[in-house]
Amino acid sequence: MKFVGRETELKMLNQEFEQGVFALSIIYGRRRVGKTFLIQEFIKDKEGYYFVALESNEIINLSSISQSIYLACGLQQTLPSFTNYEDAFRFLFDYSTDHRVVFVIDEYPYLASASTYISSLLQKLIDEYRSRSQLFLILCGSSMSFMENQVLGYKSPLYGRRTSQHRIQPFGYLEASKFVESYSDKEKAIVYGLTSGVAEYLTFFSDTKDLRSNIIEVFLSKSGRLFEEPSNLLKQELREPKMYNDILFAIANSCSKLNEIANRLNKQTGALSYYLKSLMELDIIERKTPVLDRKTKRPIYSIKDSMFRFWFGFVQPNLNFINLDMGEMVYDQYVQDQLNLFMGKTFEQITFEYYETRLKKGELPFLPKDYGNWWGNDRLRKKESEIDLLSYNDKGQYLLVEAKWKNQITKKETLTELIEKSRMFAPSESFFWITSLSGFEELDVQRNIELITLEDMYDF
Repeated sequence: MKFVGRETELKMLNQEFEQGVFALSIIYGRRRVGKTFLIQEFIKDKEGYYFVALESNEIINLSSISQSIYLACGLQQTLPSFTNYEDAFRFLFDYSTDHRVVFVIDEYPYLASASTYISSLLQKLIDEYRSRSQLFLILCGSSMSFMENQVLGYKSPLYGRRTSQHRIQPFGYLEASKFVESYSDKEKAIVYGLTSGVAEYLTFFSDTKDLRSNIIEVFLSKSGRLFEEPSNLLKQELREPKMYNDILFAIANSCSKLNEIANRLNKQTGALSYYLKSLMELDIIERKTPVLDRKTKRPIYSIKDSMFRFWFGFVQPNLNFINLDMGEMVYDQYVQDQLNLFMGKTFEQITFEYYETRLKKGELPFLPKDYGNWWGNDRLRKKESEIDLLSYNDKGQYLLVEAKWKNQITKKETLTELIEKSRMFAPSESFFWITSLSGFEELDVQRNIELITLEDMYDF
């Protein structure tokens, strides 16, 4: 499998390695996102070893890490195991005083849960050896809360010892497209929506097959790689998967406010806070507030992970049919005609990423103070209104963006309405973008207006 993306993280790791001094790099991110592939690419030409901790007891992990340390130090794997972790790690640190060596501990939370003193032991040895060690130690984990609180957090024994940290995010739409290069731009965008840019999920799609076949094979088949993925992920990460599943079901079925979710589940609102926070830490859902009113007491919740959104929209409601091997029927009758509706939110995300890429390149009309979704009461038009992306600064400059994922060309009325919406903000200067799947009617485009096609967004 070719190495895709992660150029920035790989470059930073190699630059740190070349310094030749002790390093403690923390690498974390949700499961399947590509942490292992990144680390393996980094260490492939370096002396060292990649150890994966087991969800097991201390004796088994000590035996396994002993052999890994021997291999990292160029010794035979058949040597007897160390009798304790201090002897094992001290052996590695001693070796590193004369050798530049990389040692990776993947699934570090498993090791630390089985032996709760491990972080304190590493702190002790780091402080003792730091000035003369050439060890490049990588601690990697998929448990987001553990890595952020018990490894990076200020109460952790390792606080202040790390020399770098990398939170590995899913790929953006441009990087994700490299997995299905022969697809059309529309198909690439759909694959991005189906996978939420998660590296392992992207590898399940083959651009030698048509998109319909891929969706049926991956999602709508009992043996599909993503047929049970949301359920399995919730079981792996969380203690009460049924409760989390119920919350996601409620959000997927238009319950976006806390009281709506609570009413749907017949729960008190206060009882849901812990569960919502856990889902947010896993990047499965997000808490959204409108730009210009970030302190609102009425935020909304939505499913951020678009693979989960697709699963709850099309797989869960049709489990009986899929279990009867009727995946093709499910696609033809339920998925095909609703795919554009599903893609509306994904296209909005792609528009955000396109905006942020231009922001980083300095290709925007102004530097924003804030940007995001906006919704609320349009006082001038006397009705509730929404804007897909609103960006502004303190000088009264505003950029309003509308994202249109439709098979029909975008008509001039869309621009007219966007201009009308802008008046409620009384801007000193206004700019307008419309992003469109299918292009535009012929318009008299002025300096402050950009009409952006999906093709433009991929070419960029």
